Amino acid sequence: MNGMRSHFNTRSRGFSLMEVLIASSLSLVVTASMIALMSSSLGSTARIIKMTRLTDDLRSAMLLMSRDVRRSNYTADAINCFANPDCLTDGSISSPGDVVISDNNECFVFSMDRDQDGEGTENAGGFRRVVAGGVGVIQMWVGESVPDCASPDASWAAVTDANDIEITGFSVDDDLSYTEVVLEDTEGIQYFQKVRKVRMNISGRLISDLSIQRTVGDIINLRNNLYL
Repeated sequence: MNGMRSHFNTRSRGFSLMEVLIASSLSLVVTASMIALMSSSLGSTARIIKMTRLTDDLRSAMLLMSRDVRRSNYTADAINCFANPDCLTDGSISSPGDVVISDNNECFVFSMDRDQDGEGTENAGGFRRVVAGGVGVIQMWVGESVPDCASPDASWAAVTDANDIEITGFSVDDDLSYTEVVLEDTEGIQYFQKVRKVRMNISGRLISDLSIQRTVGDIINLRNNLYL
C-alpha cells in the first residue's frame, strides 16, 4: 500500500523551479533569434527595394541621354553620304557637327536634325550635371539656340528629381572614338571616317538614405560617322 502511494506521488510530481527557468530561458533565446532573423531579412528586402529604385532612376536618365546623343550628327539626307566620301564638302548634306564635351567632362552639347528637314544645324541638344540647391542633378537642354554648358539659362530642364536622388558624379568622354580608312582612290588618295563612341557614367544616391549609392554606365555608338 505504501509502495503504491509512493509510486503515485512520484508520477504526479510537477516541474521544478529550475526546470521552468531553463525552459523559459531557452524559449526567450529561440524567440529573440527568430525576431533578429526576421528583422535582418526585412531590412535586407527594404535595402534591395531602395537600391532597385535608385538604379531604375539612374538608368532612366542614362536612357534619355543615350537616345539623343546616338542621333547627333544625324540629318534626314544622311543617305547622301552613302559611298560618297565628299558628302560634307559637295553640298550633299548639311552637317550638324560633332559632339562637343566640356573641359570638366560633366557636360556635352551637340546639334541634330530633330524635325528631319535636312537642316542639321538648326536644332541643338545637350546634357550636364550641375549642383542646384546643394544637390547634384542632371539637366537637359530644351532650347532652340546652341546650348552653353556654363549658362544658367532656363532652357536647361532637370532630368533627375533633386527631392529623390542626388547625382554625385557624371562623366562623358569620347576616348573610344577612332579614325579608319574607308576608301583609297586610283590616285592613292585616302578617305578617312571617324567612328564615334561616347562613354557615359552616372553616380547617385538616395536623398532618403544616403547609404544607398549606385553607378551606372553606357557606351553609345553614334549612328552617323564623320567623313574627314
